[in-house]
Amino acid sequence: MGCTDASVVSVYVPFKYDLGGNIPDTDRLRATLHRLHGEPQVDAAVLRSWNLSYLAGHAPVLWCRLSEGTARLAGAEWSYSRRIRVFPWLGVASVDYTFTTTAATATSEAALDLTAFYDDLVAWKNADYIPYLDDCGALTSDLQLRLPRTSPTSARSDLHGTLIRDLRQAVSGLVEQRPFNYAFHDFRLCFIGPPDVILADRIWSLLWLTPSGTRASDEEIEYHRFADLDIASSGWSTVIVCDADSSQDQVDLILTLVNLIHAQWYICQLWINAHNLRGGTNSSEWQLADAHVLSANQLALAQDLSEIENLNVMLKDPGLLRVANFLEARMEVGKHRATAMSRLRVLENHSRQLADYKSEVELRRFQALFAISAAAGVASLVPALAQVGFSYIHTVTTVIPLFGLWGLFAIDFAVVKRWWKARRPSVEELESVTVNAGAPVEIPGEQGG
Repeated sequence: MGCTDASVVSVYVPFKYDLGGNIPDTDRLRATLHRLHGEPQVDAAVLRSWNLSYLAGHAPVLWCRLSEGTARLAGAEWSYSRRIRVFPWLGVASVDYTFTTTAATATSEAALDLTAFYDDLVAWKNADYIPYLDDCGALTSDLQLRLPRTSPTSARSDLHGTLIRDLRQAVSGLVEQRPFNYAFHDFRLCFIGPPDVILADRIWSLLWLTPSGTRASDEEIEYHRFADLDIASSGWSTVIVCDADSSQDQVDLILTLVNLIHAQWYICQLWINAHNLRGGTNSSEWQLADAHVLSANQLALAQDLSEIENLNVMLKDPGLLRVANFLEARMEVGKHRATAMSRLRVLENHSRQLADYKSEVELRRFQALFAISAAAGVASLVPALAQVGFSYIHTVTTVIPLFGLWGLFAIDFAVVKRWWKARRPSVEELESVTVNAGAPVEIPGEQGG
């Protein structure tokens, strides 16, 4: 990941997964991670760069080292190291890969073309990801129709899918559960290397993940300078150009920031897609969640992501703050957060209407019971009237109210039923109203997931 060797190029790839909810007990989380992966470490925060008030309000990010390995990608042999990282207040886990190769491992100039890295990475990780989705019950028939027939789901390569499932199960007793579990992941790429490896004329292709030599527009690449690093980003891909004078600490600081902003984006993605999973196992719990639960989730989301659109809440280093604003804008986290909040408001309105309907039904049931009780009371008088010799006209005038009560109840119930069908919009209609009112429209789906 460093820049001390002019022949080394690295690619940093964090994969984000949902753990099911906020984890408030840091000590028990540390003990769980220690049992699974050894002694956890804490993400170091540079005190000159981070506000203490922010650090005090967020549990420390914990990580553990994982086993290493190799992969052949973009025509070269890459070695990779891994870490499992947990963001407790977001309930998000990140499996961070750092792929490293050198010019000596390549067999030709074409093998050094990093623009082929993305496609090879997607094929490589999907051998683990698709079986993982199948195990989680998220591999729907619609999704299977979109998968290439040349990549059978039976071909499994266990990279970290089992690791995530084991971690999710281990912390299930620690989390403050959300009304759903989001099975899908999201990942980003960050290319790191010296200018003689990350060539200037290929940076556009690396940023927009296109074949070498293609360029979608004449837009100039915007670079941000931090210490000895030149940083460019499209949101989905980031490029860090460094030289021999760049320190590892500088690179690590930027990668920590990329990872945090990506985790914020992912938690918004999680909430945006929540209602789209209503066909799954947890659908009934989520769709019928009480309105006050959804309101609490809105508040939690707003609090957890309070630094979005105002990163001064998080940082106090002008140089790092400038980079953070740049990365946040490129990933469009603010827009994603607004979309997540609008979706929650739609579901809250829908849940309130379901609650109103349920209350109306209960009220009508009570009225029905009252009508039945009154009718039964009147009907019980009929035998007595016959015994005391009441005239026919008196008997008829007593029975008529009995049928009248039943008739009024039937008319009232029919009116209420028609009124409810006429006034209750669907979730999709509510979303349309929200979007037309000016709420942000969801941006394209997650990368690789």
